[in-house]
Amino acid sequence: MARLPRKKNNSRLPPHVDRNHPVLSQRYAIHTPAIEGMAKVIGDWIAQKKTGGVIFGPSRFGKSKAMQWFLRDLLKQRFGKDIPLHMWTRTPDIQSSQAEFWKSLLKATGHRYAKDKRSWGERRDMLVEHLISLAKRCEGNFVALLIDESQALTLREWNWLLGLQNTLDRENYRFSVYTVSSHQMGYQYELMAHSDHPHVAARFMVAHAPFSGLTSEVEIKFVLEGYDFASEWPKHSRASYLAHFAPDAHARGKRLASCASTVWQVMNALLPEDYGGEANFPMQHLALSVEKVLMNLAHGEDWDDATGEEAWLEAFAETQFTDHMRLISAELPRRRRKMA
Repeated sequence: MARLPRKKNNSRLPPHVDRNHPVLSQRYAIHTPAIEGMAKVIGDWIAQKKTGGVIFGPSRFGKSKAMQWFLRDLLKQRFGKDIPLHMWTRTPDIQSSQAEFWKSLLKATGHRYAKDKRSWGERRDMLVEHLISLAKRCEGNFVALLIDESQALTLREWNWLLGLQNTLDRENYRFSVYTVSSHQMGYQYELMAHSDHPHVAARFMVAHAPFSGLTSEVEIKFVLEGYDFASEWPKHSRASYLAHFAPDAHARGKRLASCASTVWQVMNALLPEDYGGEANFPMQHLALSVEKVLMNLAHGEDWDDATGEEAWLEAFAETQFTDHMRLISAELPRRRRKMA
């Protein structure tokens, strides 16, 4: 059924909206059940002294933001102390040389002399000493590296990490390497396990767990409640994101969480016709859609119009949600078909 285009709001910011708000810069994260799941899995690997493990899932599900915004605090809550877990994003354009590799890891772990000109061997030695120092600072003999975008790692880099792990092991320090990948790592595990490099697969890839997207109306409601009350800006203002953008509606008791059923229906309705996966939706598209709704409310659009089915359909369509779900369909578990 053809839909009439909705009236577009003025692009200028309303006076009550602060241009420094994190929603406008997208420098924020909302807690999701999947984030709790990631923290539990990695916490279990740490407790079980796993030497490696892989978190995998399609792109835009929120893996990177989970790492950056929540993981350290959740692990600290679990273990009652700071965990020496250091994060590194492996970018595809990094120069694949040992000197650049060790320099990048030194920077990621906060070494003050990471940018100094050194040979690759000197940089590697600096990293070994630095990791030992970081473990001691946390009163233990354990330190971990969490690598984002790990699907870009080359076999040479995996072997360099294996050598680093062996070096620290000889010094009686446990070095674990956990990785986060946009794709299932099973094919790479099988490749290494049946080639001349089974030791790499055995060290780093045996433990693995999926990072889920949004899988139910209940989870959608949980996320929307984050915008309603489990968010705050400026700090100590007690103003949630919804309260900032739509103060009058918020004061009248309006909440985005009431839209959970509508949003769930819209996401399912916008799936491509040939989609074969179970309902498992990316967080980024929901966040972008919520941001559009917040801006419409900020411009004075009526609550029922701004949060109705038509508004959500338009918001998700602008994120190219359907195209993205078509691309990742092959990566998701097959939909369970119900017998008639």
